[in-house]
Amino acid sequence: MEKTFSPKIKILIVDDHNVVREGLRRILELDDTLEVIGEAKSGVEAISRAVALMPDVVIMDLKMPGMDGITATREIKQRLPRTQVLVLTLYAEDYVEEALDAGASGYLLKDSDSKLIMMAIRQVYDGLNPIAPSLTRQLINDLNKRSEYNALALTSRQAEMLQLISEGVSSKEIGAKFFISPSTVKREIRHIFDKLGVNDRAHAVSIAMKRKLIKAAV
Repeated sequence: MEKTFSPKIKILIVDDHNVVREGLRRILELDDTLEVIGEAKSGVEAISRAVALMPDVVIMDLKMPGMDGITATREIKQRLPRTQVLVLTLYAEDYVEEALDAGASGYLLKDSDSKLIMMAIRQVYDGLNPIAPSLTRQLINDLNKRSEYNALALTSRQAEMLQLISEGVSSKEIGAKFFISPSTVKREIRHIFDKLGVNDRAHAVSIAMKRKLIKAAV
């Protein structure tokens, strides 16, 4: 029976510290299913090397001189959608969401053991999204907060009312526009205040503008 051989996972290591790149290379070369095909010491070099070598996985540091790893990740994913990026950084929860938004498939810390790093490489290659165990609770909390925020989003009518308030339109005029009574207008404005956590119109308008719920009055 003829044996079948799986292709090696081609890896590009990006880090501005020589000792980190050398250490990673030595670790990964212990696994005969992984192949380090190149290294880069900056974000700009990472892009050019990735385009030239077309790796399966890029191991990306975040903080480097010049272009950072998040910007480099975004550019690599735009040019090479099939290349997966695994962030390996010293920074814990500070940049997780930003890195994932840029296109990274996984996020590990540099104190991860070699087995976890090699497993994460295979996972991103297979389309999974490994995150350092110590960061998953923070991510869940952030998602819960975002869900709470979405639950408190203004309705389209409330947003339109607040837009009118920002433009100096009176409650009476707002009522006439929506064909509702003054008491209903007052009740809706109170709901808006409650959702935004404010007690007056000026604060409500300020918060809504910061959250881009309404446009600045011209």
